[in-house]
Amino acid sequence: MKKLTLMAIAMGMLAFTACTEKKPAAAPATQVEEVVTDSAFQQAVAGEYKSADGKRIITVNADFTVKTTGLDKDYFKWDMDVKPQGPSANINLIRKGLDSDVKDMVSVDTEEGTLIVKNETYRKAVEEKK
Repeated sequence: MKKLTLMAIAMGMLAFTACTEKKPAAAPATQVEEVVTDSAFQQAVAGEYKSADGKRIITVNADFTVKTTGLDKDYFKWDMDVKPQGPSANINLIRKGLDSDVKDMVSVDTEEGTLIVKNETYRKAVEEKK
């Protein structure tokens, strides 16, 4: 009888341990980053924007690349969070950070040819009419 009791307790403990084992967690779902594009808006935004004194220049390209001259921040690309509905929209200028890329929100107006970065307005050169 003693053997049966010990065997029953051992089997119960074995069953309890088997049921309480943690199952491996499922792999987290990978997030797919959706890139918002609008080729007409990209072409309209593309150009060289100069500060009022002409010393700082931000060149925005239609292929989502950026080149800066005279700025303390070195932006290398830009993107849009949402598809623009008119001539003005908010875009992100992106620069390298310590751990990850840093996005700075920028207002752009394609009709006026302005780019507003942290309360400083950069203007696109006006094309001469022929």
